[in-house]
Amino acid sequence: MASPAMMLTGQQRQAVDYPENLLLTACPGSGKTRTLIAKAVREIEPLRNTPRKICCITYTNTAAQEIEQRANLEMQPGDDEHLAVSTIHAFCLTEIYRPYGWLLPGFRGAARVITRENPDFEHIAVHAAAQINLLRLTPADYEAFESLGVNAAGEIVGQAAENDAIVRAAPYWWARCAELGYVDFGTIIYGSYRILRDNPQIAMSLSAKFPWFLIDEFQDTTDLQIELLKLIHRTGRSRFFIVGDLAQSIFGFTGADPRLVAPFGAFIGARTDLSLSQNFRSSERIIIHAERLFPRAPAMTADGQYRTFATDPILVRGGTSFQAITEHFLPKLQELGIALGDATILGKDWASLIALSRQLRDFGTPVVGPGARPYRRSRLFAGLAEQLCAAVEETGPDTMRQLERAVFHAIQDITGHAGFDVFSHAGRVVIIRLLREALRLAAHGAAVRWLDEMSARTGEILFDAGYVDLAQAGRFYASVQEMKADMARQGVDTANLTINDLGLFASPTRALRLSTIHYAKGREYAAVAMIGLREGTFPHFRARSGDAIAAEKRLFYVGVTRAERLLMYVAERDQWNNPPSPFLGGAGVGVI
Repeated sequence: MASPAMMLTGQQRQAVDYPENLLLTACPGSGKTRTLIAKAVREIEPLRNTPRKICCITYTNTAAQEIEQRANLEMQPGDDEHLAVSTIHAFCLTEIYRPYGWLLPGFRGAARVITRENPDFEHIAVHAAAQINLLRLTPADYEAFESLGVNAAGEIVGQAAENDAIVRAAPYWWARCAELGYVDFGTIIYGSYRILRDNPQIAMSLSAKFPWFLIDEFQDTTDLQIELLKLIHRTGRSRFFIVGDLAQSIFGFTGADPRLVAPFGAFIGARTDLSLSQNFRSSERIIIHAERLFPRAPAMTADGQYRTFATDPILVRGGTSFQAITEHFLPKLQELGIALGDATILGKDWASLIALSRQLRDFGTPVVGPGARPYRRSRLFAGLAEQLCAAVEETGPDTMRQLERAVFHAIQDITGHAGFDVFSHAGRVVIIRLLREALRLAAHGAAVRWLDEMSARTGEILFDAGYVDLAQAGRFYASVQEMKADMARQGVDTANLTINDLGLFASPTRALRLSTIHYAKGREYAAVAMIGLREGTFPHFRARSGDAIAAEKRLFYVGVTRAERLLMYVAERDQWNNPPSPFLGGAGVGVI
C-alpha cells in the first residue's frame, strides 16, 4: 500500500489497486504523477530483499527527476534500490543498447549521445547535408536532424520524413555520428528494438528484472517504442500500468500517433474503463473552455484550490503581442497578486517568442526563455555559471543537488565520460569549494569579471580533484570568451550585466517565463498568456487535413490546460490581416 502520507482520491486508489495490466486515462491536472508514485510504492513491497525493480518510464528527464524526488519522500529506506525512473531513451541506452549493442552488426562500442546542445551537432548536420549538395541549412532542417527516428521497418518517420533533403542526408548523418563516437536518440531505440527482436533471451532477462513497467504520457509513444514494449510483454513476466490522455498527444513530429494507444491496450489485455477526471489545477472557468475543445466522459471537473477563482479567460485582439503583454497581461498579474515567476507566455514555436523576449527584456521585465539568454546555452561554462550565480543570490534546499548535476554535465561534456564521483562525499567537497569561490568572487558584483575569474578557478578546482586534465581545465575560461562574443553580437550592455541576471536562468522563479507549448507540456502556471492565435498560424495554413487540424487543436488544448487562475488569449495583428484562430470561435472555446 502507499504510505499514509500519500492521500489518494477514489479514482486514483482504484487505479493503484488494480493488479493487472491497466490503460488509465488521466485528464490535465489529475494527479497522475502522484498515482504513478503510489503504484510504484505499492508494487515495491514484494520486491524488498530481491534484485528486482519497478521500471517507471517518463517522457522527459525533468519528469523523471520529479518522480524520483517525490517517490523518495514516500518510500521506506532502501526502497529506492527497487525503483528505476528514466526516459524511454535512457532505459534503452542503459538496459539494452550499451550492454548488448555488441550483438548488432557494425557496432563500434559504447557511444556518447548527441544532442542539439552539443557543439558537434551542427558540424555533423552540415557534413551530412553537404554529401547531398545541401549547402545551406534552415532551422527546420536542424529540427529534422534532431527528430530523426525510424519505425520497426527502418523507415524514417515523423517530422524528418516530411523533409526530403534530410531523408537523403540521414545515412550520412548516422555514419558521421558513428565515426565521431556518437549515437542519436533514434538509433538508440531502433538498435534496442533489433536487439530484443533478434535475441528473445534478453527480453526474458529484462522482464525478470522488471515485473512492472509504469509508463507515463503514453499517448506520445511511437510505433517503434510500442513494438519494443510488445517484445517485453510477450515474455508473459511483466505487467504494465500505462497512463495517457489522447487529447494531449502533441508530439506527432517525433512519430507519435494517438491511434496506436487503443490497439496496444488490446494487445496486452489491459483494462481501459478507468479514468482520472478530477482536475486539481485549474479554475472551473478555465475548465469550461477545455471541455468545449475536447468533451470528456466522464466530464473533467474542477476540484483544486482554485476551482472557484472568479476570473474568466480574457481575449485581447489587435495590436502586437508586446502591447498585449505590457498593457494587459502584466497589469492583470499585478491586479491579481500573481508573481512574475508564476506566469508564462506560450507560443507555438521559438521563433514567435524570441523577438518578444528581447522586447520585454529591453522594457525592463526580467524574462527567461528563448532570446533571453544573451549567449548560447551550449557554451561549456554556461549551465554551471548560471547555477553558481543562482546559489550566490539565494542558497536553497536544492542548491547542492542542482550544482552537482551542473558539474556532472560539465565534466561529461568536456571529457566525454560520466563522472559519477561528483555525487560522492569527495564530490560534495569539490562543490563546496566551487560555491565558496563563487561567493568570494561575487563581492565585486560585475558579471563579466566574475565569469572570467570563476571559469579559471573552476578549471583549477576540477583539475586539483582529478576530474579534468590541464588542457581541459583551460576550456572553461575559453568558453567564457565565447559567451562574451555572443553577448557582443547581441549588443548586450555587459558593463551593467549582474550576477543576478545570470542566476535568473537557473532560478527562474523571479522572472516571466516564455515557452513553446510543447516545452510547457506537463507544467502548470498561475497565469498563462497564449500568443499567435491567428488563422494561418494556429492552426498553421499547411494543416489542411482533418488529422492535421486535430493535432493543432490538441496543441491548443495543452496550452489552455496549463493555466491555474488566469488565462489570456492574444490574437495580435499579423502582416496578412488574418482573422483570429477558429479555435477561439464556435468550433473551439467560444470567446468570439
